[in-house]
Amino acid sequence: MLHLLMGIATAHIGTVLIYFKQKPLLHHGSVFVLLVIVYFFGFVWRWHTSHIRVKWQMIALLIISAISITAPLFLYQIRPFTFYVSGIALLLVSVLATAGQLFSHTGKTGFLGNIGALAVGVVLGFGLPFEVGRYILWALALFIVFFFLVYTRPGIQYLAIVSIFLLAIFFGYRKYHTPIVWFEEQVNYEDKIVYSANTQFHKLVVTRWHHDYWFFIDQLKNLSSIDEFLYYEPMVHSLFTISQHQKKALVLGGENGCLLREVLKYPQITSIEVLSYDTLLRNIAIENPFFTRINNYAYANEKVRTIHKDLLSYLAESTDQYDLIFVDLPDPRSVETNQYYTIEFFALVGKMLTDGGVMITQAGSPYFATDAFVSIGHTLQRAGFYTLPIHNQILTLGEWGWYICSFDQNENKMQQRLVNTGKLPVDTRWYNREAASLISSFGKTNHDTSAVQINTIANPVVYRYYLQGNWELN
Repeated sequence: MLHLLMGIATAHIGTVLIYFKQKPLLHHGSVFVLLVIVYFFGFVWRWHTSHIRVKWQMIALLIISAISITAPLFLYQIRPFTFYVSGIALLLVSVLATAGQLFSHTGKTGFLGNIGALAVGVVLGFGLPFEVGRYILWALALFIVFFFLVYTRPGIQYLAIVSIFLLAIFFGYRKYHTPIVWFEEQVNYEDKIVYSANTQFHKLVVTRWHHDYWFFIDQLKNLSSIDEFLYYEPMVHSLFTISQHQKKALVLGGENGCLLREVLKYPQITSIEVLSYDTLLRNIAIENPFFTRINNYAYANEKVRTIHKDLLSYLAESTDQYDLIFVDLPDPRSVETNQYYTIEFFALVGKMLTDGGVMITQAGSPYFATDAFVSIGHTLQRAGFYTLPIHNQILTLGEWGWYICSFDQNENKMQQRLVNTGKLPVDTRWYNREAASLISSFGKTNHDTSAVQINTIANPVVYRYYLQGNWELN
């Protein structure tokens, strides 16, 4: 019994700590050393004390086991994984205890039991670099059971062989249903990774905490199910408030589908064309349950048409025009993505607007990367647009900003339309008439932007401004 408690406790504690890996308050390496020390003194105590006093050690280990078994109930919803670890730990410790009986004449059975329990806990808690499905764990447990049944009771060998054969068929059938997911990059994230993929441009990772999800692009936060609406509602509904015509829309980027979800709320929209920067990310957003849950299967709507062409080539060659254009492209972190914030790019987009049409582009943080934000605004104005900067506080990203752009309405006129926003014709989670009247208010700034330059292909300054921002404050 003592060995079982020790093994299960270690396995559970180790499993929980795997999910705390690299967190500042609880480093798994230091706790591992602590466990070794505890087991060492526990072994010495048992070796030199009477049988009666051993019960207190068992009580202490029982408490540890109870805590470690209960803790996963509230951490990452990993109780299925840890409960199956319990079964494996129980069986393996039993095996080691049985093996220890073979050496009972040496008087070292307790030693073998303690060492075996510690070994099982360490292997199960710290040695597995991946999360395994429940069927794989059950297969391992049943294999151990059958091994000892066959070894100790030769009369049921045939039954064991038949059972193993049937189980092999069953697990073979379930092979692709519960694949092994390797977590080599888990060390880079605070929360449990539930999905990862590579596209032509990016490393994509989705993590989960309880019922909420975070989406990372190249280890940088891009989206969270907690507050994504704080980003997309101001971006979409502010443009609809200012626009004069609302029939045909173009979305540049916006692969996750959340922007589409908001645009589709307006019944007067007859068509939405999507031109993706990362087509594989778009395909993932069409099929992956995480994305389809938050974008409400927007890509399946008959009004949505995806354009399978290179983004810049299409803008240069197309003669199509749109009433609303949404630019939700990657941040200018490199020379490559800097081009989507140049005067040349904005000129290409501008020619695709109908008379009275409006455009909005995301422009990064007005506070964490002020020079980059201001440079994008100056560049849009040099391309011929009137601009209205807006912003909103997004819980998981910080303060974020956009520019509403028009050839026909100046900044004051656009701002007045926002201030005079009436009752919205669509349902929203956050955006309302009060929010609309405030998102264009920035207050005073003490940051000198007089030397900020225009961003061009020949003089790519925005990405340098962006990288020089105060992102560590976020």
